[in-house]
Amino acid sequence: MNAGAVVDLAFALAGSGVPADYADPLWQALRAALPWLAEDEAIGVHPLARVSPMPDRCYLSSHTRLTLRLAADQVDRARSLCGTRLELDEALAVGAATLRPLAPAKVVYSPFVAVGSADEENFIAECRRQLAELGIEAQAIVGKAQTMRADGAAVQGFSLMLHSLRGEDSLRLQRVGLGGQRKRGCGIFLQHRSVAALSGD
Repeated sequence: MNAGAVVDLAFALAGSGVPADYADPLWQALRAALPWLAEDEAIGVHPLARVSPMPDRCYLSSHTRLTLRLAADQVDRARSLCGTRLELDEALAVGAATLRPLAPAKVVYSPFVAVGSADEENFIAECRRQLAELGIEAQAIVGKAQTMRADGAAVQGFSLMLHSLRGEDSLRLQRVGLGGQRKRGCGIFLQHRSVAALSGD
């Protein structure tokens, strides 16, 4: 794997569920388990994959995964999370980890991007500014407004799909993301099947 590569490391996760607004409690639990994660601003914590959301709780399944986006040379260190327990409102058991290299995709999607504005027009303008700073050309489709709590304050943003990406631009975007709150699942992009699929967002 190339020096400086960024990858996803996905851990099996066992437990009954997490609070509906779990991003901050999950990050606090991860930081308690692996304090060094807080030292690197580039590390991201994906939203939990394959959960069943309800109004007050997200229920885990046997397929639920906790995924970290981090530099490839941090993987061995992060694997120490295997076999530990994360203390949220109930303990979650962390299982085996699977490495997932990033791959270029013309269409990518993030369920929550936070750039400091709850106004859609200002949001998209700031996203475009950040993309221009990265030298990335893409077409954007803004989805649902989102809100979460972080350190006792409200964080607002939107889901965002970016399409018509060139291969290297796609990889760069996946490596660095957009906006803030990466430790709470914001601004982390994944490959998406198609632009048309956003109609169900």
